[in-house]
Order: sequence, then C-alpha cells, then structure tokens
Amino acid sequence: MRPSEAHPQSLESLHGDIWNRLGQATSDLSHPWRTPTLATAGPDHPDARIVVLREVDLHERKLVCFSDSRTHKVAGVRIQPAATWCFYDPVSRIQLRARGETRVHVYNSVTRLYWEKLPHSSRRLYATVPRPGERILAPWEIPFGDHPVEQFAVLVTTVHELDWLQLKPEHHERARFRWDADSWEAHWVCP
Repeated sequence: MRPSEAHPQSLESLHGDIWNRLGQATSDLSHPWRTPTLATAGPDHPDARIVVLREVDLHERKLVCFSDSRTHKVAGVRIQPAATWCFYDPVSRIQLRARGETRVHVYNSVTRLYWEKLPHSSRRLYATVPRPGERILAPWEIPFGDHPVEQFAVLVTTVHELDWLQLKPEHHERARFRWDADSWEAHWVCP
C-alpha cells in the first residue's frame, strides 16, 4: 500500500501517530479530538454523548474523562463497561474509534487525584442538587450543594482496539490495531 501524506508509511508509525494525536488533544483546547463522542450500552438503551478527553496514557492504554456520578452514563457503564470513543478531525478527515472496558471511579484515590488538579471554577459543575437530566424550573435557578467531590466521577477506559479511518475522495484508508495480551497486533483493513 502506498503511503499517503496524512499518515506515516508503516502501521507502527501510524500507531504512534494515533497516540501522539490523542496526547495532544488533552492539552490543546482547539484540537479536534479534544471532545470525542463516548458511546455506551446504558441501562435501558445505547447512548452516546460528547465528553472532554482529560488524559491519555499510552503505556497503560487509558483514556480518561470526567462525569457527574449520578448520570445515566455512569449507571450504564457500571452495568456494561464496554465503551467506544469516536474521534473525528474534519480537516484531515480522520476518524478514530477506540474500544475498551471502562471503569468508574467515585470518591476514591483516583478521583481525589484528579479533583485536586481540577480548577475551582470547574468543581462547581459537580455540585448541583438536582441530578443531571432532572427537571428544573430554569437554568439560572439551579441549587448547588456543599460536597461536589462526592458527585465527581472519573471514567477510565482501557483500550483494546483502535480502528483508524481516513476518508479520501479517491479511496479511503483504514487500519485496525488490537491488543493481544502484551502487544498491539496491526493490520490494514478494507474500509
């Protein structure tokens, strides 16, 4: 397969480029992969929502986002931990799907670590008295509680598959990476 300008010529280089882009998205607020879609099975039905990618760990294969612990998203992940993160860059026309198992952390050492790094202005987001999705009179009349850290959840997905796709006018290119016990197995696949 001929290399394209949008990705490195080898699967190994492409894999490195994927994790590099993910890492950049955690610090570059304008990076298109900063706000991916997280899809989960949910307690009643499949669901998808935009999240903020907070941290990436290449060696542990981890993707991290935050949530209010009372959301349907958290309830669903506790029942069915399989999740897919979908990233898209409209300029390069690259889509990445990262599949894995997600663990929810609430009021433990993991959440304390992230809570300490969270700006005070962001902590208020987890202090609402009504649960997310609960009816309220008006957005400017939301009551806030005193213990937001107890409602703060950290979702950590351990990635076991990456599915990379670049959309091109003449032909699309796609590669799949699967974690196999202790290393990544990589293949070009038909789009």
